Amino acid sequence: MMEYADIIKDNCENHSPVAWWPKFAFHYTDVTNAVSILSTGFLYSRVNAKKMNLMKNDNASHQVIDMTKTEATANVRFYFRPLTPTQYYNEGFKHAALRYDNDENANVPVPVFFLFDLEKLLSMPEIKFSEFAQSGYGSSLCSGIEDFQKLDFDKIYSNGYVEEHEQIKYRHAELLYPNAFAIDSCIKAVLCRNNMERTTLLNLLKENNKKAFYKYTRNSIIKVCREDMFEKNGLFVTECSYHGGKASISFSETYAKEKYTNSLMTKNGVDALNPVKARAEFEWIGSKGVLYRSNTEFELDYINISSVVFNNLPKPKEAKKIRIKLFLEDKLMCYAEQPLAEAELI
Repeated sequence: MMEYADIIKDNCENHSPVAWWPKFAFHYTDVTNAVSILSTGFLYSRVNAKKMNLMKNDNASHQVIDMTKTEATANVRFYFRPLTPTQYYNEGFKHAALRYDNDENANVPVPVFFLFDLEKLLSMPEIKFSEFAQSGYGSSLCSGIEDFQKLDFDKIYSNGYVEEHEQIKYRHAELLYPNAFAIDSCIKAVLCRNNMERTTLLNLLKENNKKAFYKYTRNSIIKVCREDMFEKNGLFVTECSYHGGKASISFSETYAKEKYTNSLMTKNGVDALNPVKARAEFEWIGSKGVLYRSNTEFELDYINISSVVFNNLPKPKEAKKIRIKLFLEDKLMCYAEQPLAEAELI
């Protein structure tokens, strides 16, 4: 009988358009939740994360969760691949009028993927898996090499447009682990969408848990993945910098965002999008802590926005560095920290 390693190798060579996908199990979340995961060292089930107040951003549509069996929400959940149908709708900041079923919770402003060694995960006696999603009314759970070998991996790893809509549900195939999962048991990488979002994750982690920050920066596990991972069809920050009393924040301008926006506006019967409420927070830091704070509230045009610039910012005499945070509808989009003597972000 084949071993898990043999099946995974065959999937890489013959059943996945992206050869490296079958090596991993994927957990998808927002950057604020990623900080909690790295700080505690555990992935918790939805039920436990909410009890422990660790879920900073509720990624899921409440309409879908309300239909999901407790058995699923009491487990830590992984996908076999990225670019799932759910990710298409909730990756990146989406305008409220463009979210799945108009549910404001179906939104992952700054997406982060945790990648785990699939062979090691499957070898754990507690692990179960399903060929379709566990959200909604779920599908039957399986376990063991024999059941794993029977999964339709051509459909699970299929990518791009397909004629048969029924095939799409296989892209939601899941793995479930009960209650809580120690990430260091088989973590391989933490992947961000761009350098700015990696910087945001690192700055948040350093602010919340310095021990975890130094641990995960030493082993270089937090990286940027630009291909075969993210939809890039929402609004996100690509750069944030400060120079000469002026701060500048640049946004994504992708064809995927334009296409998604046009499609959902047509589907939802929306003729125009209301401005998005935004807030920029600035902190000037000296040797003894925060010297001065300044907040600016403004509105963004979701469709036509390439950058915002803040002129004539103050510079307290003893300030050594500046921190800049941007929020859209109170959701953190970026966190930059820059020495005032330099032009580069750290």
